[in-house]
Amino acid sequence: MKPSSFQTTIENQFDYICKSAMEDERKDYFKHLSRISKQEISFSDTGEYLVNQFSTVDYYATDLQMFTLYGSSIGVESHLLSEALRNLTNKKRNIILLYYFMDMNDTEIAKLLKLSRSTVYRHRTSGLAFIKKFMKEHAE
Repeated sequence: MKPSSFQTTIENQFDYICKSAMEDERKDYFKHLSRISKQEISFSDTGEYLVNQFSTVDYYATDLQMFTLYGSSIGVESHLLSEALRNLTNKKRNIILLYYFMDMNDTEIAKLLKLSRSTVYRHRTSGLAFIKKFMKEHAE
């Protein structure tokens, strides 16, 4: 049975509407891709600082060189710095650890160690000078 001209007209209209809808969807999709591509940046085009924000680094206690001071454990990450600290006298090492790792000032350290503030300052500055010299000599 041959379709009537009315039925053929309806089928052609339906076909046109379907093709038109598909074409509109295709155009919308490409517009969407265009908008996204204007906002996206390739990882190869980003700076090192931005890429590093997306990564994490695990730190473990075994990676640190530990120093025990007045019941507190202080971890030092740098092997060279920890070696320099180990080569200091106990008094100078304690003063530097208290000052830089425990955030104590010279007056607080002097009270804790029962020394004068100027002695603490002298030991701290001479200890830092030793560490600087040690690290320069042993730097790779």
